[in-house]
Amino acid sequence: MYLLSNVFIVIFFQLNIRFWLGMMLIFLAQTCSIQGLEENTGTEQIRINHYKQSAFGMEPMLVMLVQAGDDIGSGRWENFYDNIAGFDYESGYIYQLKVRKKKVKNPPQDASSVQFTLVKVISKEAVNPDEHFTIKLKWENTNFAIADANGQYSLLSEYDIDCNSLCDALTNALDHNEEVTGTFIHGQDGSLILKSID
Repeated sequence: MYLLSNVFIVIFFQLNIRFWLGMMLIFLAQTCSIQGLEENTGTEQIRINHYKQSAFGMEPMLVMLVQAGDDIGSGRWENFYDNIAGFDYESGYIYQLKVRKKKVKNPPQDASSVQFTLVKVISKEAVNPDEHFTIKLKWENTNFAIADANGQYSLLSEYDIDCNSLCDALTNALDHNEEVTGTFIHGQDGSLILKSID
């Protein structure tokens, strides 16, 4: 009888511990969820331009150009150094997006303190094939237009540059000028067609 009562006490004690551990886990999960909601800064609409611009982050890079708030629909575009989770950017289109912003606690050094996630693509409109736009190809003593062994130029290996009859002029400008800007239109294969050099 004594042995049976000891077994009963041990089983009762183990069940109590499991119950309280389970309750603590549920409480911690709810606390983490609430903290996540507190970090969520809400949603907003942004507009993304049809081409990327050269910029400097940790290294030379191409960034999307965005409008937000009162700037949407204006001629003012800002460099956007972050990524938008779930969004597949395609040049040649202007996008209107709804994104969720969430603050990141203790982000890694030189990383963004805000995380963007795509909620909805509101619109995706192709630009006119003859739409001209400018991209800085060289500035701050950095070439963003890089030639491979065959002399084929690309914009930081992300976009091929079709320079046609302007390839020699582009090479000369990149070799001798402190700043070089190219005027482009979109090619059908996702390339950038160089129309003039400044």
